[in-house]
Amino acid sequence: MGDGTDIIKALFDWISGYDSRTLVLAASAIGAGAAMITGIGPGLGQGFAAGKATESVGLNPGRSKDITFTLFLGVAISETSGIFALIVALILLFANPLVGMDGIKQVLAVSAVSAGVAMVGGIGPAVGQGYAAGKAAEAVGLNPRAGKSINFTLLLGSAVAETSTILALVVALVFLFAGPLAAGSGSWVISAASALGAGLAMVAGIGPGTGQGYAAGKAVEAVGKRPGHRGSILRVMFLGQAVAQTTGIYALIIALILLFANPLLG
Repeated sequence: MGDGTDIIKALFDWISGYDSRTLVLAASAIGAGAAMITGIGPGLGQGFAAGKATESVGLNPGRSKDITFTLFLGVAISETSGIFALIVALILLFANPLVGMDGIKQVLAVSAVSAGVAMVGGIGPAVGQGYAAGKAAEAVGLNPRAGKSINFTLLLGSAVAETSTILALVVALVFLFAGPLAAGSGSWVISAASALGAGLAMVAGIGPGTGQGYAAGKAVEAVGKRPGHRGSILRVMFLGQAVAQTTGIYALIIALILLFANPLLG
């Protein structure tokens, strides 16, 4: 047990031996890479959407333009999680405000990593939005006359599914531009661990985002079959998406507590 503790202490001492700028820059490289893990989501979601659209064109080639329009509409929305993650990564690499920020260098470094980790929550929304886009393309192929209602439902459902990514982006920007734990009191180890915990909490957005996208996909499918009942379908979709978002909100609450009202710091 003593040997393990000595190794950890030696590791902390080694890390602490670097100046603040070097430590933050090194951590920023890790954070930028972590942020781009989010790209898993758009890749999966858009691939599913393209597959469904291709299948739909094969069944109804005369409506290929309508199907393709719906496909591009859906995959463009699905790409937003990847774009937000790219923005965070570029900030970390080219305009990182943490580099010149006053504060505990170890906490600033962990904040840089956590900003990238938080964006991983965007995987779920992108997967869910891609699923919705695929079901929308399928629905347009089966009922082209309901195309406007299907696309409208797709846009609304996908916008709600994006919530988890937006919350993750907000937390990432808090890390980058506010660094709330870096100037705090108490043990820097607890502050650094709390920063990492806040970033990890936002990864929970994978679940709500995926679930909300599934609800949107089933909604566009229903509208394609019963366009006259779009209002009722949308109400049920929104209700289900709101319930699905609750765990993402719980994660946000824990992240904010860790960042701004941390009881562990005494």
